[in-house]
Order: sequence, then C-alpha cells, then structure tokens
Amino acid sequence: MGPYLSAPITDKESTEGSSGRIRYGATHMQGWRNTMEDAHVTNMALPGGGMCFAVFDGHGGKEVAIFAQRHFVEELVKNPKYQAGAVDAALKETYLAIDSLLRTSEGCKEVYRIQRDLPSSAPVDLRAARDGVGAAGCTAVVAVLQSGRLFVANAGDSRAVLARAGRAVDMSVDHKPDLPEESARIRAAGSSIIEGRVNGNINLSRSLGDLEYKNVPNLTPERQAVTAFPDVRTMNLTPDDHFLVMCCDGIWDILSSQECVEFIYARKEGKSLKAIAEELCTRCLARSTTESEGKGCDNMTVVIVAW
Repeated sequence: MGPYLSAPITDKESTEGSSGRIRYGATHMQGWRNTMEDAHVTNMALPGGGMCFAVFDGHGGKEVAIFAQRHFVEELVKNPKYQAGAVDAALKETYLAIDSLLRTSEGCKEVYRIQRDLPSSAPVDLRAARDGVGAAGCTAVVAVLQSGRLFVANAGDSRAVLARAGRAVDMSVDHKPDLPEESARIRAAGSSIIEGRVNGNINLSRSLGDLEYKNVPNLTPERQAVTAFPDVRTMNLTPDDHFLVMCCDGIWDILSSQECVEFIYARKEGKSLKAIAEELCTRCLARSTTESEGKGCDNMTVVIVAW
C-alpha cells in the first residue's frame, strides 16, 4: 500500500474560541494521506493571562505530535523562566524538555500506547516501547501571546506568519538540511546530507523526537544532527498587526506566506476564522495524487489567531 488513499478524507475537525478581543479558528484534515499525523494546541488560558497556539506535524507516525500536544503547555508553564517572564528562554527549554520526556520510561510507554491506540492503563513492555520511539518525530511551531507581545518558536518546516497591514511577515524559518547553518551542524555531528535529507532519510534538520539522530556522545542537544532546539522570534504587536496564521507544510507546499495572508484577508470580514481555516484546507487539497507530484496530498492543519 502506498502513502495515499484512493480518495481523500475531507472531513475536518474544527474548533473556535475567543477571550477578550482575541479570537481563533482552527482545523485539521487528513486529506489523501493514509493516516492523520498532525496535532495542534489552542490554549487561551495560560497562567498570567497568556495564550498558546501550536501546530505539530508528525512524520513516521502520529505519536510524537500527540505527545507534544499533551505535554507542551504543561512543561512550558511550570518552567521557572516562564514564571519569571522570560518566555523566549522558557520556550527553548521546553522544546528540549519534550525530547527529554520522550526518553524516559514513562514517555516511551506513552508513545507506544499512542502509536497503537491503546488505553493509558494498558501494560507495556519497556524494551518494545524503547525500540519504537526512535523513528517518529514531529515539527513544532508554537506561538505565545502575552501582554501585547508575540513569541514564536519553531523547529521544522511548519510555519507561523504575521499579517501586518496586508503584508506577510514570516515569524519562523523552515528548517531544511541544505540551509548553511543547518548543514554545518549536521556534518559536524557526523551525519551527511543526501538529496536534501539527513543521511538520506529525513528532510528536516530540526524536530521533536527523531531520537535516532540525536545520540552522538559529547554533543549537547543543540549540536546534534537533528535538534529540537528552536529558533525564537519576538514581536511587539501594533495596530497594523491583524492576525497570525500557523500551518503545517501541507499548506505551505501550495501557497506562499503572502498568498496565504491575502486568502485570509479576502474572507476575514464576512466569515468566521474557523470557516476560513476550513476553506484554506480545501483550497490546498490536490484534485488527484498523480497530477500534483505529492503537493496538496499531505495532512493539513491551520490555526488562525486574530485580534
């Protein structure tokens, strides 16, 4: 069986919410893929009045994306630097904390249960669980809104884009192995880049999970071939800033950042953010798997946050 279905699953799981002047709409769609491997977070009630939105795009399985969805906010808000107001530093530590959790016995068992759709109480053989956790991973783009400031952390090729007076402002960089900074780190860790992929396998240079690429002795997590360590960008929001859109690469394979922003602006006054997110997935879905060369055939996740 190949990676695609004979017909796409176009049902969408969507949510929306608001708090004060901030509102969001979010959705995800399986599309042509055999399985759904994305997850996302829409939490508008962080301690201290902050909000967290995230997109996790899984590869090699759904398990790390769902694990991150379950644990990211909890790890973030208990981080001492977050509690002290250093959100950017806390985000960096939280990404690394998720990888650390994945390596624990309980983390391995939880991933194993997610992978096999087992109940949380199901007994798990630890050796089998450890064998299964190394090959799966996910991208992670996370935004925190707090006191008029936007913090965006990113590892991988999901993307966050700020709409400022009609213009797209990228709040993240797609982490691909061929980027100079990324390729230098990959080679220094003893790995190679073959046809744009680390060791010919993974086409990302940063991610959560993918632990088999993070085992070089005497190298810190930041210096491993594939690292969870994120870039973090911050922005003081102005009246010209209208919304943030966060999507997995299934959307960015089809639309540029500017095209996506224009798509949302054109519908923003007449439709709910949830409806726009759903329409965006439909817009990016390929009509067939043969005509598109894989583009438009991925899982799709969209989170739009407006104020």
